[in-house]
Amino acid sequence: MIDLKRISKGRREEPHRILIYSFDGVGKTQFAAGSPDAFFVDANKGSLKHDVARVMVNDWDETKEYVTAVENGQIKCKTLVLDSITDLEAMSHAKLFGNETIGEYAGGYGRGEEVAVAEWRVFYAQLERIWAQGKNLILIAHAMVRSFDDPTGPKFDRFEVSARPRLSGMLRQKADFVFFAREETMASKSKNQSTKATTTGVRWMYTKRTPAYDAKSRGTSLFPDRILLGWSDFEAAVRNDGKRGADLTGEIEEMLAEISDAELTKECRAYMKSYPAAIVEAHNRVTARLEEFRQKGQAATQQAPTATPDGAKTAQAAS
Repeated sequence: MIDLKRISKGRREEPHRILIYSFDGVGKTQFAAGSPDAFFVDANKGSLKHDVARVMVNDWDETKEYVTAVENGQIKCKTLVLDSITDLEAMSHAKLFGNETIGEYAGGYGRGEEVAVAEWRVFYAQLERIWAQGKNLILIAHAMVRSFDDPTGPKFDRFEVSARPRLSGMLRQKADFVFFAREETMASKSKNQSTKATTTGVRWMYTKRTPAYDAKSRGTSLFPDRILLGWSDFEAAVRNDGKRGADLTGEIEEMLAEISDAELTKECRAYMKSYPAAIVEAHNRVTARLEEFRQKGQAATQQAPTATPDGAKTAQAAS
């Protein structure tokens, strides 16, 4: 029998589920340490420089025991941090496969992969129950460069989560935010005119997927393409989501006023009222209509008759 009380409507403010990945020393752990009342399940020994609660885990069984203690309320926190997924995946394989590799397990043919994915699905279901208690989840991972065969284009290299593809894919799908963090780099010329990469020292989190890396921000297409690597900057970006929506709404109204089409204005306002989360799509559509309106106006101006020196009218040739 269904429980109608489980049905909800409208936007809901929920704790964050974040997957952040990068290379060594960029600041992933520092970002997580800035989250509210964080508890680190630390397999990477990276939290020691930060004033946080932690446990250093040495194997997969220990990891699950401490995560269970968080779920049961024995360990109090507002944010659970796993640092890092890359190390924890290796621990899970050591537990599941012993001296065999995942590829060799049970004779191969992907049997090890199925066992590992099933184990992590059970583990992540526990993390989801902790998230449902109102706690943030932050999963930290290392980055790697992997070749990508694009079925519609050329092969290229990209940054990805350093984990087996099925695990990293599952974690990306479950997360609300996937951030690729790196130092800002720029090309510079040396005295002998050779080009070399240098860094400004500024560290960013990138929030939208590109051919170069995986990233996302679920539930909003207004989120900045990048934000400074810091918890306070992340929370400010989340808080400002409504303001960005208001700014876009104002721009839409200005464009509608210029087009001056009563039917279009009515249709657009009704659409935004029914689908407030689709404001970016509405903005794009109105922008396209405005461009068409301006092009038609320009063409009409070019075709309008102009006076010749003797007063006769002639049509100006369209360019």
